[in-house]
Amino acid sequence: MKAKVLEVKWEDAWIDTQDVLIEDAKKLKPIMRSTVGWLVADNPKEIILATDIYHNDKDKEYVNAIMVIPKGMIVEYWEYNLHRGNLK
Repeated sequence: MKAKVLEVKWEDAWIDTQDVLIEDAKKLKPIMRSTVGWLVADNPKEIILATDIYHNDKDKEYVNAIMVIPKGMIVEYWEYNLHRGNLK
């Protein structure tokens, strides 16, 4: 898989199980998040990212820890250019 790395800034839904006054509840907002991952798919309604990809022949068709982010929740995103380095 020739993968790209994306950073996605998105508004996440959330839940609180505590009692809240209705007037206070009306002021609540989604949580703004940024997620970075390997792009698995850029579908019409969602972006799918994974935290891990594999490089060996046995596992290269698999990804790990996927996240599906609906495009309606995405504020903006950036694609990063990767350069192969050599650590010694």
